[in-house]
Amino acid sequence: MSTTLQLVAVGVVVAFAAGYILRATWKTWFGASKPGCGSGCGKCAAPDAEPEVKGRRSLPMA
Repeated sequence: MSTTLQLVAVGVVVAFAAGYILRATWKTWFGASKPGCGSGCGKCAAPDAEPEVKGRRSLPMA
């Protein structure tokens, strides 16, 4: 493989890596205002409370 082709290949890989980091930074700073799974449906924002089963007590969390 020639040196020029290797340099081009490395440049492409570095460009994709830089683009990935810029995209992740952009989404962190200017992305969705609500945390969740990312679909935007709103179902992940508030988890449902589990109903208690009669006759059983949950163990305390340490």
